[in-house]
Amino acid sequence: MAILYALILGLVQGVCEFLPISSSGHLLLLEHIFGITDGSLFFNVLLHFATLVAVIIVFWKDIVWLIRHPLSQETLSVVVATIPTVIIALVVEHFVDEYAMVAFLGFGFLISAIVITLTCILQKRRKTIQPLGYKNALIIGLAQGVAVFPGISRSASTICTSLMLGVEREQSAKFSFIISLPVILGGMVFEVADGVKSGFGNVNAFACIVGFIAAFLVAIATIKLMMKVVKKGKWWGFALYLFILSAVVILNQYVFMWF
Repeated sequence: MAILYALILGLVQGVCEFLPISSSGHLLLLEHIFGITDGSLFFNVLLHFATLVAVIIVFWKDIVWLIRHPLSQETLSVVVATIPTVIIALVVEHFVDEYAMVAFLGFGFLISAIVITLTCILQKRRKTIQPLGYKNALIIGLAQGVAVFPGISRSASTICTSLMLGVEREQSAKFSFIISLPVILGGMVFEVADGVKSGFGNVNAFACIVGFIAAFLVAIATIKLMMKVVKKGKWWGFALYLFILSAVVILNQYVFMWF
């Protein structure tokens, strides 16, 4: 894998993992455009690890508190949200093949755009703040599970669902980022297992270092940016971008075959 490609993919992972535009969708799209296959599995594991570390650093105090209070409502809410996500991911992994996932990409971007648009409209109408609670955590976990499909943004699914349920904005964003930890970790485990079976391919060590550092630094900045975006409620730019991207990808896949 060329160092330039590693840098680009690292930057994309760091930005898209936490902005509501789908990191898996963008990585899949760029790997297809660049024709990257050799070493991509190991590199994807590395990029996920970089974003995992970024979340841990930014929310270190919150994570330590959750670990020290394993039976608190906050900690159990994370568990409740994770369970449906894991179940959906396992079902999709077993029954949906890779070709179907790629074919779905453009529609995934479109769904994310629609969800963000609905959130922009509905959150202005909601006047009361609702507690997170186990029921809402379960619904948010279901939304996170749907984001296993490429193009459907995990952060958009979780934060938008939380906001539409009436959860306070900052709490919605923070909960979304924290419940990403078991999801990212689980994804890494699956990718490592696949790599053990089929091999990780030839890996350029320096390219991996460049990609890791890029993803890690950008992820930290993106998390902080996203916290501000959620507080202000200004999501329209993301929706517009995803509507345009979905149109380009769908037209490419089914009409023009540009790339």
